[in-house]
Amino acid sequence: MQRRRVLVTGATGQDGSYLIEHLAARGDEVFGVCRHPPAEQGQVPASLRALDVGDHDSVHELIGELKPDQCYHFAAHHHSSKARPGLDSPRALSDDESRSFQVNLLGTHALLAALREHAPHCRVFLAGSCHVYGNPPVTPQTEDTPMVPDSLYGICKLASLHLGRQYRERHGLYCVTGILYNHESPRRPRGFVTTELARAAAEVSRGKRSEVTVLDPDARVDWGFAPDYVEAMALMLEQSVPEDCILASGALHSVRDFARVAFAHVGLDAADYLKHSAPAQRKPSRLPYSGDISRTVERLGWRPKTSFEQLVRAMVDHHLKALGPA
Repeated sequence: MQRRRVLVTGATGQDGSYLIEHLAARGDEVFGVCRHPPAEQGQVPASLRALDVGDHDSVHELIGELKPDQCYHFAAHHHSSKARPGLDSPRALSDDESRSFQVNLLGTHALLAALREHAPHCRVFLAGSCHVYGNPPVTPQTEDTPMVPDSLYGICKLASLHLGRQYRERHGLYCVTGILYNHESPRRPRGFVTTELARAAAEVSRGKRSEVTVLDPDARVDWGFAPDYVEAMALMLEQSVPEDCILASGALHSVRDFARVAFAHVGLDAADYLKHSAPAQRKPSRLPYSGDISRTVERLGWRPKTSFEQLVRAMVDHHLKALGPA
């Protein structure tokens, strides 16, 4: 097989980093872009360079130079499950929303337009989101479930999904969107509840903290393991017919379940350390995001390999290692 030239945007994020390793292992020539490449690139098996996907001219210049055979688009501006500091004024929030629109929608358009012009042979994967469903009318969701997003992030992701379909159906570009449900790993950054719980379990076991607080311990989430999901992404670009797919575990676990497994892994009972902080304004109850992967299994022959318990333990082990010897 001829060596493929692959471009990965958002290369230093969780998904980008795992995918780059997967692609390099199969022999591809990988180029990664992100807004701020690390000064020390270490053992990253890719050539990294700076790029703001919201800069239309720079995107066209890069695609014209590389003419990739495949492109995986992860670059995004999004929020974790916790509110980020600094967004407590209308102006700051407006600026943040503008950045979300610029990156998540206009950046996707700039990339697709550049690929159509300079590399029409390129196969493209767009990272979508279960947030396109908004307040879903059913659970689990399928590719045919009505998509009515109720957040700016979900709106941009739905618009990007439709952009991908337009470039596929009207312009002949091989473009697919993976509708991604929550997927975690030891590389998940701080601010996400999974990282906070795994880190708390490690620190409590070492006597470095006494508790961890969450907003809704009974919230149920479809959690999977990021390295499993990047394998599915690569498979999506190997199909003879391009189709959008749900990438999920198909199983729901509560935040309390995550804490229970995390603390049990270090020999503790989560009930002794998990605290509940009621939000200032309680959100109305809604059906959880859970993905029906029946079509994905049929199309790709893919299923997640890593169990929920294995995922949680791997994240706790990562934080234990970061703390050093006991």
